[in-house]
Amino acid sequence: MSLAHHIAVVLNTTAGPNPQPDQVTASGQTANQAVETNSTAADIASSLGPMGVFLLLLMAAFFLYVVSLSLHPNAKCNRCKGAGRHHGGIFSYAQRPCTSCKGRGVHPRIGRRILFKSP
Repeated sequence: MSLAHHIAVVLNTTAGPNPQPDQVTASGQTANQAVETNSTAADIASSLGPMGVFLLLLMAAFFLYVVSLSLHPNAKCNRCKGAGRHHGGIFSYAQRPCTSCKGRGVHPRIGRRILFKSP
């Protein structure tokens, strides 16, 4: 909202007696309320302040992270690089299941383990 609009609102509220009838005043107040409810993102941000905007962005990022966890709950195992098997160091043809991921090739993501308590 512009500075001129704020000044006009302050002058209207601090003015003396109003010679208009009550019905006109009531309809005028509802029109002013309708104008003030149509606020932009900049008005909302200025009313929240910098800390409020930061918290709002933090909550949005957390929400997106939870959605990401629900869409992609697992991450590739780093020890076997997603193969699920280890090859021998000396005899490279020898294989065994990965002990870290138990041969699955994937691990649950850390956020999934913390937030959803899955094994």
